[in-house]
Amino acid sequence: MISETERKTLNFKVNVQSQILPTPKDWKFRLDLWQNPWAVASYYNVEPWSEEHVAMLKKHLKPYAEAGGTFITTYAVHSPWSDNSYMVEGGMIEWIRRKDGSWNFDYKIFDQYVTLCMEIGIDEAITVYTPVPWGHRFRYMDEKSGNYVIATWNPETSDFKSFWNIFLTDFKGHLQKKGWFDKTYLGINENPLNITIAAAKVIKEHSKEWKITYAGDWHPEISSMLDDYSPIISTVPGLNDIKQRKANGRTTTFYVCCTPAKPNNFVFSPPIEGTYIGWYAAAYGYDGFLRWAYDAWPQDPMRDARHTAWPAGDCFMVYPGGVSNIRFEKLREGIVDFEKMRILRELASKSTDKKVKTLAAQFDQHLSTFVGEQDYSKRDYNAAVMTDAVTKGKKMLDELSVLLSQQ
Repeated sequence: MISETERKTLNFKVNVQSQILPTPKDWKFRLDLWQNPWAVASYYNVEPWSEEHVAMLKKHLKPYAEAGGTFITTYAVHSPWSDNSYMVEGGMIEWIRRKDGSWNFDYKIFDQYVTLCMEIGIDEAITVYTPVPWGHRFRYMDEKSGNYVIATWNPETSDFKSFWNIFLTDFKGHLQKKGWFDKTYLGINENPLNITIAAAKVIKEHSKEWKITYAGDWHPEISSMLDDYSPIISTVPGLNDIKQRKANGRTTTFYVCCTPAKPNNFVFSPPIEGTYIGWYAAAYGYDGFLRWAYDAWPQDPMRDARHTAWPAGDCFMVYPGGVSNIRFEKLREGIVDFEKMRILRELASKSTDKKVKTLAAQFDQHLSTFVGEQDYSKRDYNAAVMTDAVTKGKKMLDELSVLLSQQ
């Protein structure tokens, strides 16, 4: 018990600002965390796409939706990344070669997953992986034998063009009927330049209306072919390249993966690195951030985050059951800051108040320090440096918000 003589009265004033952050569904930051629904079914030992599985997925994807998740990850091919996960990504579209040699495509699982994601607010974009699976392996059901067949179709071959023209015609019609075509991207990931160009040409020659997204090294020669481009942070485009893409209606994000060592989202990464990602995106002019993966768990992620091939935590951002963690929440914090920057800078640009204009200019100058040296290898990503930069920026944002709320 506290005696009367020990009681103290603390008077304080709360200033409620007028700015309101939009709901995550309406954020402009393009967050692309690749999903593997089969990992969820495997972990809980339930039948993929059963009622139990679907119910788990709704809870599992909730943190992604609440972080402003933009992209729905879907798979047109089985195991696109050469079986490199503990539970491989299965195909969501069944390819069936009939006895007469014609093709049939079953979109049941694809439709189910896309609809599920849209119902919980992940509805901005659909990425379909991939015209270029690792090893150029494509699995289909052979109706004549009743067995699955693995074909190898290099994008530079006539066999690739022949099949993909058939599939793209059927797929485009299906997407248009569902009303999803305009938000669908065909995804290509980390391939040699000649292979990427060959695949992109087949796609665009089929129809210029197709959108293509690519994650890999920055190559200026393919920029105009890609509607959405996500270069790895260590091969960044120039600031003018991003501005030009934006002026042409194209989007540009960046990604980290098993490299670089920092900034990153590993289990052992200092939490500030997650927040820093949002600030770096805003400073460089990127539209958002991509990462593999949201949930490609190792054998027992609740006990051991290590992977046989990559750093601990590299292949997942949340735990089973939709359980979040510090590194995921810090990533979300940086995204929230990105949205605040976007909104406040826009408001400041319309203001005639000299104090607002001065502080906004000072903030822009501070934000430019997140870019600094263009040679990535020379950048200082020390945790203390990042903490100081973000902390100073947050304080300036708060001051700017107060000034704007008084107008």
